[in-house]
Amino acid sequence: MENNDEKHDQNEQTMQPQKSGMANPAFQYGLLIAAGLIILSLIIYAAGMITVNWISYVGYAILLGGLVFGTIKFRDDYSGGFISFGRALGFGTLTSFFAALISAVFAFVFYKMIAPDAMNELRIAAEINILETTPNVTDQQLDLAVRMISPFMMALTYLFSYTFVGFVFSLVTAAFLKRNDPMDY
Repeated sequence: MENNDEKHDQNEQTMQPQKSGMANPAFQYGLLIAAGLIILSLIIYAAGMITVNWISYVGYAILLGGLVFGTIKFRDDYSGGFISFGRALGFGTLTSFFAALISAVFAFVFYKMIAPDAMNELRIAAEINILETTPNVTDQQLDLAVRMISPFMMALTYLFSYTFVGFVFSLVTAAFLKRNDPMDY
């Protein structure tokens, strides 16, 4: 009799979808998103559009598309076709963090070693923008603002902005992509 109970327990376990950890898939999809963002950065640099502001929206579109794709794949391939709102939000935020971290490391290396001329171009554009929008700025304030534009600050900005925007995107995508497991009720 005890042997039949063990077989019954094993059958129940195999019928329920196995939920796996999300760190490894989140890193994989974060790497994919970061690759898209890095390619975009290289295209922007090669095209001489490094100071064009609207280009950042293309990066956000890459992030959003990667989060939707990654969350669907995670739900279907790693979570048995089901995912709660909270798990989808956590996965999307973790994926965004990994994408942001990889992009931040690239930005630091890029602006510090590969294309320091791009950093100078950004400083000049920022100085012009500050002078146009804030005509009463003092020389010390302007100098301080321009000195804040550095490879380290660019990397830090990438890390926090893409993680935060990814969290906001994940709030929305989680609401649409969640699929509750009927066995949980």
